[in-house]
This record gives sequence, C-alpha cells and structure tokens, in this order.
Amino acid sequence: MTATPFLLNGPLMTAIERRRAVTERMAKDLTEAGALASDQDAIRLLHAKGYPMLDVALLAEEARMLAYQEIVAREMSAP
Repeated sequence: MTATPFLLNGPLMTAIERRRAVTERMAKDLTEAGALASDQDAIRLLHAKGYPMLDVALLAEEARMLAYQEIVAREMSAP
C-alpha cells in the first residue's frame, strides 16, 4: 500500500504544515476582526469565515493564543 498525496487548498502539504498554515490564517482573521474576547466569539467568527467545523474545533484556541502573542509582540516593539 502506498500513500498518495492530496491537495488541500493549494500546494501539497503535510498535516503539520497544513495545521500551522490554517492556524496562522485563523489568527490573522481573529486579529483583524478583534474577536479575541472569548472562545465563543472566536469560534463563531471562524465558522462564519468559512473554515471547516473540524478545523475550528481543533485549532480555534491555538489560533486565539497566536493572535494574542502577535498583538503583544506588536505592542512591545512599538516605539
């Protein structure tokens, strides 16, 4: 039995690369929309943006934390 690669919204990716890319896109969307107040707000926004429900369920919390890290880093690097 051989593994066959498959396409996920573009180039061939491993599961880890896909997870990282989706999480970064989710974090960007959360930051732009300002939906960081609660997990429920983040989940609603990501689902409304068209992310698959499985991705939202698995990655919303990680994306929210990444968005917070980006905001803190931006604030700390501001003059």
